[in-house]
Amino acid sequence: MNTLITPVILAGGIGSRLWPLSRQAMPKQFLPLLSENTSLLQSTLARVSNELFDNAILVCNEQHRFIAAEQAASSTPTALLLEPKGKNTAPAIALAAHYALQNGITGPLLVMPADHHIKNFDVLTTKLPEAVKLAEQGKLVTFSITPTEPHTGYGYIKQGAAIAGTGCYDVAQFKEKPGLDTANRYLAQGGYSWNSGMFLFTPAAYLKELERFAPKIATSVAAAAQFTKDLGFTRPSNSALEHCPSDSIDYAILERSDNVVVMPVDLKWSDVGSFSSLDALTKKDKNGNSLNANYMAQKSTNNLVINEAEHTIATLGVNDLAIIHTHDATLIANQNELDSLPLLLEQIATTQADKLNYHQVVFRPWGNYRTLVEGTGFKVKKITVNSGAKLSTQRHQHRAEHWVVVSGIANVCINEQMYTLTHDQSCYIAAKKIHSLANNQKEPLIVIEVQTGAVLDESDIERFDDKYGRDKN
Repeated sequence: MNTLITPVILAGGIGSRLWPLSRQAMPKQFLPLLSENTSLLQSTLARVSNELFDNAILVCNEQHRFIAAEQAASSTPTALLLEPKGKNTAPAIALAAHYALQNGITGPLLVMPADHHIKNFDVLTTKLPEAVKLAEQGKLVTFSITPTEPHTGYGYIKQGAAIAGTGCYDVAQFKEKPGLDTANRYLAQGGYSWNSGMFLFTPAAYLKELERFAPKIATSVAAAAQFTKDLGFTRPSNSALEHCPSDSIDYAILERSDNVVVMPVDLKWSDVGSFSSLDALTKKDKNGNSLNANYMAQKSTNNLVINEAEHTIATLGVNDLAIIHTHDATLIANQNELDSLPLLLEQIATTQADKLNYHQVVFRPWGNYRTLVEGTGFKVKKITVNSGAKLSTQRHQHRAEHWVVVSGIANVCINEQMYTLTHDQSCYIAAKKIHSLANNQKEPLIVIEVQTGAVLDESDIERFDDKYGRDKN
């Protein structure tokens, strides 16, 4: 196969069924759910970093741009295409298609969610040449997963007539998530496969079908495809997307078009869409409990336990529980009731919406900070400044700050006075003093910041200079 395939990675989801791990500010695709150091997004990018693939196009929400940029930095060069607001998959793919055509990419796009787990991706890559032939003929190829069980959490595709010499089939029908009896019947009959959310088509073919079946989306995205670039990000016209309808590629096109074919693939695949699917991928002890260095169990079986480092969880005489502990929220659920989690989140949203939205770690273009503890009149943060990065020159009217260097070398400026601080050295910045913090070294700089004052949120920032061109921190 001489045609290079351009991966389009969709990273706009929220993953609410994995709360409290996944939050709006830090969705599941950016979390190392199945590895200590590698997020689902990084695993996805690694799968398409070989000679079959061109540089990837990563579509993500504006809110997550700095997380995505940091995590994509270790992969092959990636275009970071930002959506101002998530509009589901049909508009997101259309943006990527327009971007591809404007950059001379006319060959097939392999569209993949950023948050799936695939153990044997090589099984798919060996079949790509057959799929590419159909894509170059204008077909929209959807990859489905050969079922291994009567799963009720996935949509199904019913296969029609075989397409000679391709391993693909016409699509007879798309099926919604079935009940258990129906799922068992599909498995027994054969000819049904799980909808994976992965597709292959040329940008021109996709946009043509979008114009046929979702003209309002097509018109809105075409108007928005006046891309601008800054800080390594590519942005469409936000105003043109404001009234764009929100819809999935499945509903907008695939279930209505007669130009769609399906290729079933024997992948060891999971959408990691719930704690049930995460539990199936988690290593277990002989009693079916999660293998976790900080989890101890007695007379307990089949418990999924996920906890933050250095926090110990112990169970005694309990079975079939999901215990998910994070810095500010803990979920304890009967595993048989996890399908009702959205109802619980609705209740939480009425009084503690911040627990659904915010995460302990906040990413910025210069690095990140983690709130360690806070109370009335004080807040303590751990600040990590990347090599060569600099926080904006700023002033606070209502708070003072005390910086202690944990590791690295800090270049500090306070009211035009320059200081160089190393390990275990500190400085004090009184309210109303203009100050900045920079890391001119090759290693990350780690600083503990203690804030004191009446106003400790991000509103108390008066910015004078910022190398990243931001109005807010």
